[in-house]
Amino acid sequence: MTRETLYTRRTTLGLIASLPMVNACGQSLARASATRMTGSEASFPPPPAGTPQLSNGRPRYHIAAPAGGWINDPQRPLKIGDTWTLWALYNPTYPIGGTSWRRWTSKDLVTWQDRGIAIPRNTTRFGDVWSGSTVVDTANTAGFGAGTLVTLVTMPVPGAGQSCALWYSRDSGASFTVHDIVLPNPGGHKDFRDPTVFWHAPTDRWVMTLSEEGKIGVYTSANLKQWRYVSGFASTIVGRVMECSHLFKLHLYDANGEISADKWILLVGGNGTKLGFTVGAYYWVGDFDGTSFTAESLEGQWVDGGADFYAAVVWTDPAAADPLAVAYAIAWMSNWDYVKKIPIAHDYRGQLSLVRQLRLQRVDDVPRLISTTLAAQDTIFAEAIAGQDQTIAKGSEYVWPTGAQTAACRIDLTLIRVGTIWPAEVVLSVRADDRLATRFIFQTHDNIICLERNDSGPNQPNVDVWRQPRSIACDFTKGAVKISLFIDSGSVELFLADGTATMSALITAPLDATGLHLKSTGGNVTVSDVAIRPIDKPGRSKPVLSAL
Repeated sequence: MTRETLYTRRTTLGLIASLPMVNACGQSLARASATRMTGSEASFPPPPAGTPQLSNGRPRYHIAAPAGGWINDPQRPLKIGDTWTLWALYNPTYPIGGTSWRRWTSKDLVTWQDRGIAIPRNTTRFGDVWSGSTVVDTANTAGFGAGTLVTLVTMPVPGAGQSCALWYSRDSGASFTVHDIVLPNPGGHKDFRDPTVFWHAPTDRWVMTLSEEGKIGVYTSANLKQWRYVSGFASTIVGRVMECSHLFKLHLYDANGEISADKWILLVGGNGTKLGFTVGAYYWVGDFDGTSFTAESLEGQWVDGGADFYAAVVWTDPAAADPLAVAYAIAWMSNWDYVKKIPIAHDYRGQLSLVRQLRLQRVDDVPRLISTTLAAQDTIFAEAIAGQDQTIAKGSEYVWPTGAQTAACRIDLTLIRVGTIWPAEVVLSVRADDRLATRFIFQTHDNIICLERNDSGPNQPNVDVWRQPRSIACDFTKGAVKISLFIDSGSVELFLADGTATMSALITAPLDATGLHLKSTGGNVTVSDVAIRPIDKPGRSKPVLSAL
C-alpha cells in the first residue's frame, strides 16, 4: 500500500456499511431520535471554543506507533519457533521522511513486545519501504540459505515508480539486507504494489498477488527472483485500485460444523463508495488452480462493518493441527478519509486492530468469513465484574454493578426478547459523560446494529465520513443476541458471539468519559450474562504492550 504521504488520492465518499448491505441506518435513527436522545443520551452541541478537555490516551492493549511516530499497514506475521513476528509501516518523523518496517513479537498474538526497526527507510537508491510480505524459504529456492526469511516489498524507485524489491533476513526478521529490484514497474503503472507471496505446493512454485489499477495481478516464480505474470482478477466494485491483497485457502464448514469443501478467499483493501461504504476489507470466495482465481460470485462481502478496518493481513498457523481450519487477521485501525484530520494530543498517530480469528462457514447458504476473538484475549483482563440479569422496561435503563466503567475493558452481555416482540430499539452507550457518548443502537425490528460516534469526543475530525453512522445486519429473529465489546482508550470493536458481524471504529472520548448506559425504547428486553472486565489486572506479571 502507498505510504501515508499519498493519502489524498483516496477520495472515499461512502457513508454506511453493512454485512451484508442493509438500508442506511441514518433513516431509522431519525425516526427514533425524538424518543431515544434524551437526558444524558442527547446529541449535544460541541463545547465552546477554549473549553478544557482531556484527550484520549495511548491504547492500553492495541499496538500503536511509538511516541512521536506514525503507524499504518501491518505486514503479515510469521511464526518462527513458538514466536510470532509482526511488522508494520512506521514513520518516526511523521509527517515527513517516509516509512520503515518496525517489528513486534508475541507468543500468543495478544501481548506484544516492540523490537524496533527491522527494515530502515531511505538506505538504498530505491527509496523508503512500503507494504509487502515475508516467507520462510525452507528449500533455499532463492539461494540465500535454507530457512532464510525473504521479503518482497514495494519501493518507490525514483524515475521508475512503484516496484518490488527483495530483502532477506538471517536473524528471524530482526534485520534485513537488500538484494535488488526483482519485479520492476513495467512502465507507466501508477499502481504496482503490495506483493503478497505464498508457496503453492500443487504447482511447486511461489505465487504472488499484486495490486494494479483495476485488478489484482497474479505472478509465479520458482526462486522468488524471476517473476512471470499469469493472470489477473479484475473488479471495480471497490474502486479503481484494490490494495493489500491476500489469497488463502480455508475449509468451508456447513451449518452443522462439518467440512463441506476447501475454498480460496481473495481479500483486498478497497473503496466502498459504490456500495454506500467507506474504505475497508472486502473478499470473494472461489477457487484457485495455481494460475487464476475464479470467484463464485461477482459480488463479495465486507469483513468488518466499521469505518476503521483497513489494509488487513491474513495468515494461518502452519503448526496447527489443521492449518486450514481457521485463519487470523489484523488491520490498520484508521481511514484515509480522515486519518490526518484527527487532532492528536498524545504524541502518536495510528494503531492496529486486535487479532481476530477467521473461519469460513456457510450462513444462509452463502460462504462467509466468521470473525471471533482469540481465547487468549481474556488473559489480559482483570476478573469480571458481574452484573445482575434484569428486564428493563420501555424508557428505563439497566443498573450496572458498582465499579463498572469503560475506559479500557471488555464487556460481554446477552440481549433476550421478552415474549414474542422485541422493543424497537435497545441502545448501549459507552465512554459516556453528560455530553458525550459512543452509541450502539440495536434496531431489532429491522435486524440492524448501528454505530453512532458523532458525539464520541471533542477532538473528532470535521468530515462526513467520520460523523455518519455505520450499520451491519444482525439476526434478531432467534430471540437472543450475544455481544462482546472491546473498548480501548481511542477505539471500540464489537463482535457478535456467533461471529457473523463485527464493527471496528476509532473514537475520540476524553479519558474521564467512562460512563455506561443501556436502555430500551418501545418495549421490554432482558439483559443477562453481563460481565465487565477492566484492563487493569492486579499482579500482572507482564505488560500487554511493552516498548523498547
